[in-house]
Amino acid sequence: MKEQKQLEDYYKNNEIDIDQVIEDFAPYITTIINNGTDNKISFEDKEEIFSDTFFIVWKNRKRIQIDVSLNSYLAGITRNLIKEKYRKSKILYDISDFENDTLNSVNMYEGDRELIFDIEQKMKGLKDVEIEIVKLFYYSSMSIKDIAKRLNISELNVKTRLHRIRKKIKKELNIGGI
Repeated sequence: MKEQKQLEDYYKNNEIDIDQVIEDFAPYITTIINNGTDNKISFEDKEEIFSDTFFIVWKNRKRIQIDVSLNSYLAGITRNLIKEKYRKSKILYDISDFENDTLNSVNMYEGDRELIFDIEQKMKGLKDVEIEIVKLFYYSSMSIKDIAKRLNISELNVKTRLHRIRKKIKKELNIGGI
């Protein structure tokens, strides 16, 4: 997608035009699915992820902030659905494969509650700017480019800090799959 689209761009008569959202974002979502699955799941599963992505947008249309970046929002939903499909089919994945994902969404997995708590505890030792970067990236699904603009630092600086934060937390937790 060339430009960031906001949800408000798709409202007509106080209702979201889901058909237009699907038309505009179908290639984008298909690319995310194809890149995120590496042919590890069936074509039918990919179709299901595609359909569910847009269904979730429609289902949550009243709760989504009107000025949310639809690109990031859709990408986050799609990546979460891929992870869920992997989890259900017992395919292993590395969380770093989902660079623009939200840690908050991992809460839906009952077995991961302790891990989430541990990660949040480790985050308390980070610098304020690092905590802000993590929150914007993982919790708000903001792009690296947008974070860099907001914090007035370079994109490379944001990427480097995210990499180092993930590496530090992995090391402190002494686990390899995060």
